[in-house]
Amino acid sequence: PADHIVPKGAPTTIDFGGKQRFEFGTIQEGEKTTHDFEFKNTGKNPLTISNCKAACGCTVPEWQKTPIMPGETSKIHVIFNSEGKIGQQIKAVTVIANTEPQETIITMSGMVEKEAK
Repeated sequence: PADHIVPKGAPTTIDFGGKQRFEFGTIQEGEKTTHDFEFKNTGKNPLTISNCKAACGCTVPEWQKTPIMPGETSKIHVIFNSEGKIGQQIKAVTVIANTEPQETIITMSGMVEKEAK
């Protein structure tokens, strides 16, 4: 598929320190919540993230476009817009990089309540 860009560079490893999930709690519909998923390049080669994609436009990931050197840390900034979303939400972002495996999933989840009028 066109949206699956093959990562460049020799394989390396990415470590989110066991923090690939973020629970944002309860928010009101229409609120935006953000989270920085911090990670470290634990491999021996530069880490290149070729894409971060969410299943819908309500979740927007931002990431470093330049290679992350071995031992360095970086983050993926994720913004979730709850407009039009009610109830339990689980939003996944697929991180595509020159890692083994090539795809890593990070998630944000929580409850969105309808705003009381």
